[in-house]
Amino acid sequence: MFMPPTATRALLLDLNNFARFPTLPVGIIAASLRRSGIEVQVLSPLAVGMNGIPRPGRARPWGYWSERLAWWSATTANSAVRKARRRIRRFSAEGGAGAGTSSLIASFELALKESPDVVLISSYLMYHDLVGELVESARLAGCPVLLGGPAFHEHETRAAWLKSPGVSAIYAGECDTNVSEMVLELAAGKGMTPRAGLTVAGGADGGIAPPLHDLEASPFPDYADFPWDSYPNRIVSMLTARGCGWGRCTFCSDVVTINGRGFRSRSSSHVLEELRHHYDQHQVRLFCFSDLKLNSDLTVWRALHTSMREVVPGAKWTCAIHVGSRPDEGLSLQDLKAARAAGLVRITTGLESGSPDLLDSMKKGTRPERVREFLSNAKEAGITTRLTLFTGYPGEDASHLAETASFLEDCQNLVDRVHLSRLSIRMATPLLASLKKEDPADHGFSVAYIDPVSDEIAHTNNATQARSYRKGIARLLRVTHRINRRPLADFAAELEGAM
Repeated sequence: MFMPPTATRALLLDLNNFARFPTLPVGIIAASLRRSGIEVQVLSPLAVGMNGIPRPGRARPWGYWSERLAWWSATTANSAVRKARRRIRRFSAEGGAGAGTSSLIASFELALKESPDVVLISSYLMYHDLVGELVESARLAGCPVLLGGPAFHEHETRAAWLKSPGVSAIYAGECDTNVSEMVLELAAGKGMTPRAGLTVAGGADGGIAPPLHDLEASPFPDYADFPWDSYPNRIVSMLTARGCGWGRCTFCSDVVTINGRGFRSRSSSHVLEELRHHYDQHQVRLFCFSDLKLNSDLTVWRALHTSMREVVPGAKWTCAIHVGSRPDEGLSLQDLKAARAAGLVRITTGLESGSPDLLDSMKKGTRPERVREFLSNAKEAGITTRLTLFTGYPGEDASHLAETASFLEDCQNLVDRVHLSRLSIRMATPLLASLKKEDPADHGFSVAYIDPVSDEIAHTNNATQARSYRKGIARLLRVTHRINRRPLADFAAELEGAM
């Protein structure tokens, strides 16, 4: 009797672990594998009791003081305090360890007993120690592991992660269309074909694969395996493009990671077709567009305004945009009213600083007065807004903080949420390259160490120790807390925390 060949079986572990919606890249990988006839089991940490990574919502009454404490602990000259803070943050980032992580490891080991041919792990760098435990279990089970994720764009990072003996290979690139080939080669156990982006344990570094330009060759994400009942709302993450239409900010790590290199867009019809697909498959009416800047391609941006609710009746959506220097950014009052009519309820934009001088230094391409105009238009159109800002950029002093605080105070009735953070430096960014060339004495700013395992770059900034600077931070935190204490409008509440 003829017996059909057994299909290759892959265990796909999602360590990106969003708490609000299924992980888009993992959905694409699952769809791509299934398109090639490979059986897939997706293991989502949220489904086995590991907490997802939340996004901030409405501020707590004591939020101002907790933010003051967080800022002090991050910038104090006391090295013991900073070291303790790093340990606490790492513990929290890995899901709080305890029952959540233990449950994930147990579920993973149980899945290994089903004898998958290959394990694929999609991970952020903060999960290095957890991945080490998981790949050791896979090694003992005799199962090869292919590792990937958005942040494996540096040789030093890949080399550090490959020291875990259970990792068979790391792929640094968009694997939408070739992941099946790599899985089948690993499963066959005869060695993997050298290709750009592939670094095999014990072999030469394969660098980064070229960006994927034909985005429409990628399948629609398959979200069937995710724990839909564990999410507070049924939200789908969408990408109309990859990369950023601006892409010049000196501090931005998004444009140097695997998916962010060079702007590439899909056609409007393809995007609308995917929206309809998710509506039909999962009865989803809530969408989070995860594009770095959704108004990078104005054709797609305006197609959503005209057709969104034709393909998804009753749709609501959120996105991020760039308020730049183009004569037409698609952000006129008319554009925003059309977007609101199409279901857009919330927009995020990055101002980063209220100081024009600092914005120029960052190459942000944004002016405070244009952002103020956008916020006013969005308010009139009935769209809630979220503004991102950060402190600690090289050269920033108390006067720059005062400009930022004044901007927020003037616009506090136009903004619904503010995400205020401290500067985070990442590998491969123009900012890090420039800091390596400069004399720290020029601005009292220096890099203390670089950890390629986590892409953590510790730095010191003498400006933060000045009394006037600390007073400026306190003022900025006060107005931020005042804005974030207000409840979000009812029509946007379902997407609170999605972006």
